This record gives sequence, C-alpha cells and structure tokens, in this order.
Amino acid sequence: MYYNAYMAAKVCIYYITYECDAYCEFCDNWRNEKLQEIVPAPLEKHADNLKTAYSLGARTIEVTGGEPLVYEQLPQFLNFAKENKLNIQLFTNGINYCDRAKEIKGLTNKIFFSLDYPLADEHDRSRGTECFNKAIRAIRYAKELGEKPAIIYTTTRDSLRYLPEIIEIAEKLKIELHVNPVYDFLGLEGFEKSSLDYIKYFFKRPFVKIDLAVLEMLKNKGNKTAWPRCKAKETTITYLPDGKSVVPCYFNQGGRQGKEQVCEGCTRWPYMVPSFSLGFDKYRLLHGYSQWVWEKARNS
Repeated sequence: MYYNAYMAAKVCIYYITYECDAYCEFCDNWRNEKLQEIVPAPLEKHADNLKTAYSLGARTIEVTGGEPLVYEQLPQFLNFAKENKLNIQLFTNGINYCDRAKEIKGLTNKIFFSLDYPLADEHDRSRGTECFNKAIRAIRYAKELGEKPAIIYTTTRDSLRYLPEIIEIAEKLKIELHVNPVYDFLGLEGFEKSSLDYIKYFFKRPFVKIDLAVLEMLKNKGNKTAWPRCKAKETTITYLPDGKSVVPCYFNQGGRQGKEQVCEGCTRWPYMVPSFSLGFDKYRLLHGYSQWVWEKARNS
C-alpha cells in the first residue's frame, strides 16, 4: 500500500467498513452478502482498538475497506487515530472525497487515491461506476487543501501497458505514484519476467515509487507455504468493521502463518511488504534499497 520501511514498528490495517460505492472487478467485498450484513462496531470500540494497537507497537495505520469515505464517523475515527500518535494513511477511490474533504482536513498524513487506468472509460469499467474524473478532481482538491495525496496504481497485465501514461498524470499533478502490481488475485493473471523488467525500468523515475522487493516476489510467484516469507503476525495488527482483531491477516483468519492454502502464492502487499522488515534476505535488502532511493529523491 504502501511501500514504507516499517523497519521498527508494526502496521495497523484497519478495515473500517465493508460498504463501498464502487464495484471493482478485482474485489469481491461488494458481492459478498454476508460481509454486507455484518453489524459494525460502535465508535467507542474502534477508539479502544486504536489505543490497543499503539500499545502493541503500531505506529502507522492504513485505513481501508470497503470505502472509508462512506463510513459516517470517519472524522471521529481519524481524530482518535491522531490522538494515539499514529501515522494515518487513508485509501479511497475518491468518489466522495470532495464532499467530505473538509471534514477530514488535517486528519491524515497521506491519502492514497486509487487509479486503475489513465483513461476514464477503462478506469470506470474496472471500478464498475463513473469515477475517474471524480478521482482526479479529488486529488486536485486535496492538494488545494494542503493534504498529501498520492496515486496508487493497481497494476495488472492489462493495465501495465498504460504505465507511462499514468506516470505522466502523476508528474503533471506533482504527486507520488505507487505502483501496486497484482498477482493471480481473484482470477487476474500474473506477470511474465519481461513485464516485471518493464516495471523496473521506471524505478528511478521522479514521482514513481516501485518496490524492488515486490517485483522480486512476483518473479518468484509469491509466498511459498513450504518456506513462508510472510511475517504478518509479527508485523501487522488487523481490525475488522465489527471491531474484532484477526491474526495473522485478513485473508487467513486464525490459520497458520504463511502455511495455509490461501497463503500459497500470496502477494497481498499490505502484509507482505511489512514482512520484508524481518529476516535478512534479498527481499529485505531490495526493500531497504528501494526506500533509500525514494528518500534520496525526496531530499534532492
């Protein structure tokens, strides 16, 4: 989500709601009737969870869903997170941002706006609703308000060909572009080595954030249950909309870390990237190098 160093502290991944105002082709939350029937926890429970997360070592929180901006009490939730000294990263499709921007002004450290294509018709098809122009307006408005917006580009084999165009959008807007490759998730196909090399070509491009450890894991086809690289239990804390915590991760609730069937080939980056901070192998070295390059570019 997200490619921070996460070298010393845990990450709190908070699914604040399952509700969403889009119908993305790569997500099945909106199709899952059982999820939509879950009763959300009261705000007080979420506030207690944030205190617990900090006490357990979390210093960054990724607020996700569903779509966080459809959660009515989002400003109060973000205020609680801020009071607990958490670095707040909000992930949104941007549809409702302009309507709610002033409510959450100053309550985030970074807002990630999702773009799947640099073309309105393709992006809207992927999201199942007209939202490309809304997302672009949202990014511009966030900049006007003094926020720190960034683009997260959910990259598939199909959208990879548009990488230069999405980079051009980020450059014009003068904001970070986080390349977020998907591998074999909900029927989407993975990447060939030549495709990964193509992504790597843009590694040192201004405004572009590409994690070389992510590309290496994609090349090796993700987590291996025989020798798991996942360290989600040690590096992340996950909360659900009903206020419950799950381990080791959202996708493997209560199972053996990195060893269940769902873990084979896993490249779910909110969990795998923090895992790169533990151990000493090529993934940690590549992730650390990527972070160093970004910091150097930021300070130049």
